[in-house]
Amino acid sequence: MRYRVSALLVATAMALLGYRGLSAPQAGAVRLAYINSNEIIAQTPGATEAQATFEREMARWNSEVQALADSLQEMVTAYEQQQIMLSPERRQERQAQIQQKRLEFQQRTADLELVAMRRQRELVQPIYERISNVLMQIQAEGQYTMIFDAAAEALVAADTTLDITSVVIERLRAQEGGGGGSAN
Repeated sequence: MRYRVSALLVATAMALLGYRGLSAPQAGAVRLAYINSNEIIAQTPGATEAQATFEREMARWNSEVQALADSLQEMVTAYEQQQIMLSPERRQERQAQIQQKRLEFQQRTADLELVAMRRQRELVQPIYERISNVLMQIQAEGQYTMIFDAAAEALVAADTTLDITSVVIERLRAQEGGGGGSAN
């Protein structure tokens, strides 16, 4: 269903814009191109390093969460083994302790998820900005009316000569080598 809706939207947009085919550019002609953002991100300088940094940090956070989960499970297991021998008051006390430990676990897990989301955004934001800047430059230089993303699964079929993924990757690599990765 998603393909059909996206294809219908593209067709409607092209019709409304007065699509005249993809022959030589004419004044007012619609120029289209597409990219594969997954391929671009995978090959953008710095993306692999950012991913490795994020995975190292996630490993530490996952270790902390696992230690908390293990501690909670040990508490539950000990309670289950001893509950028959406990007085009703002591049972309630231990259940309250377990509940408190569960709440602490859930809160710490939620906190770490937020930290992870923020850190991932911190690491990838500069990469996305560089990609966006390059795409805007290419769009302006090539006078493209629209640039689609094949990774978004909105393209049903396309002429491979309209694929500018390699141009974007080359431009990003040139920026990294010549300008220290800064956008123009």
